[in-house]
Amino acid sequence: MAGQEKQLMDSGIAAFRQGDVDKAEDIFRAFLKDYPQSGLADNACYNLAKIALSRGNEKKALDWYEYLLENYPDTDAAYFGKDEYVELSRSLGKGPSEIADECYFNGKKLLQKNKLAEAEAEFNRLISEYPNCEYVDNAHYQLGLICKKRGDKEGVKRHVDIILTQYADTDAALYARGLLV
Repeated sequence: MAGQEKQLMDSGIAAFRQGDVDKAEDIFRAFLKDYPQSGLADNACYNLAKIALSRGNEKKALDWYEYLLENYPDTDAAYFGKDEYVELSRSLGKGPSEIADECYFNGKKLLQKNKLAEAEAEFNRLISEYPNCEYVDNAHYQLGLICKKRGDKEGVKRHVDIILTQYADTDAALYARGLLV
């Protein structure tokens, strides 16, 4: 069975590469209908999104990305499709203007350029606007680092305390005590 699935998937990819978009779409749709539980079903969804984009049908592509992310969230295709989905959503005016990790990494870039006040503002914004995101502990760590660069021992202690009490099981907690030295 797995051999047939791979063969079918390969034939769809070949058709798409050769410019036979209609044939490729038919193959990928049939694949999803016949093998929805296959380890390759995520690839069929991803390719259907790409086909829709190649035809200029962004709405249909967005629908396929959403289907992919909803039905096959922990797959390689979803990993790659997520960023494309976010960008496409933004271009259609549906997505967030930014996502939390962009806010965090912008703060890190500012910190690397030694723009402490701007980096501090960005990390504080992340904490206030995205309080449940996975980067809040790291934002507190970066804020502690900024305080340390400024010689603000109380600020360092405040952020370390937050990390150790609210985010004790995170990587930031492993390194936070080092800020106190």
